[in-house]
Amino acid sequence: DVGLGLNHHGANVFAEFSGGRTSQGEGIVWGGSAGAYLQGSLLGLVVRGTALPSNSSIHVYDAVLGPRFAVSLPFVRAFAEAGGGMGHSGYYDSAGNLNSDWGPAWQVNLGFARTILPRVEWRILEGSYAHIYTGPGISPITLSTGVTVHVW
Repeated sequence: DVGLGLNHHGANVFAEFSGGRTSQGEGIVWGGSAGAYLQGSLLGLVVRGTALPSNSSIHVYDAVLGPRFAVSLPFVRAFAEAGGGMGHSGYYDSAGNLNSDWGPAWQVNLGFARTILPRVEWRILEGSYAHIYTGPGISPITLSTGVTVHVW
């Protein structure tokens, strides 16, 4: 787990606490993200859902699927994920009215994790940028922390 290597693989589930900005001037939204991934030596496949429902009139929800890359570095594991899917979001239209709708979505995540128990990793910090194509489009930027459990 420590040192430059590509040998970690298997099935994993994760849950995170997230906070972010929606790009609509509504302040910070709070929520979380959860999902699962299969990881090979370098390449994996991730499915994740993100819900940022609180502290704003604009709520953000998305579910994406895509590739995952991970490599073990000294003291941490670095990972990058990119996925596409569907999202639901509130947005302000050109007249200033609050609306909400479903639309295509994509999300890119970069983060660092550290093993804290034999089957548990702490997702120290993860940053994400997403876009949901509803109304004029909404682009939440979030920071998260959480845990990963290695199933096998």
